[in-house]
Amino acid sequence: MSFQTRNQSIPNDLYASVAAPHATLRPTFRDRAVLTFALWRQRVDMRRRLAEMDARSLRDAGISPAAAAYESGKPFWARMGSLR
Repeated sequence: MSFQTRNQSIPNDLYASVAAPHATLRPTFRDRAVLTFALWRQRVDMRRRLAEMDARSLRDAGISPAAAAYESGKPFWARMGSLR
């Protein structure tokens, strides 16, 4: 049995289903855990890519090297700050 067949009841876009104002059910602990881990993974990827950018790419994006270094040094559970 594959992961997809075991979890067919989970919607593809959990953020939309959890954040929907018309949703009548509270998200389960499992749904919240999946969302949290997905968010943390996204932050890890974003910070890794930010750390790999060279000075020219940062300048083109309007990000100072100091801000990039500070942001990429944060732990995965910390929110992303403003880079400008």
